[in-house]
Amino acid sequence: MDIARFKASLASLGADLERWPPDEAQAAVALLAASDEAVALFAQASADDLTLFGDDAGDLDGLVDKTLGRIS
Repeated sequence: MDIARFKASLASLGADLERWPPDEAQAAVALLAASDEAVALFAQASADDLTLFGDDAGDLDGLVDKTLGRIS
């Protein structure tokens, strides 16, 4: 998965990788492990999702760690 595909998937599926098709979620996790840009995009998408649903988006690092631990 490249950054462009990752951005498109974030835009269409959101930051909850459990909603992504399993093969795409695994590719996203691999990209997140290798790319600071992907991590920044994921953090922003996570914050946007939390804000959209009325949650506090304060601990993005914890959210990223929790999500990567759950999927990988």
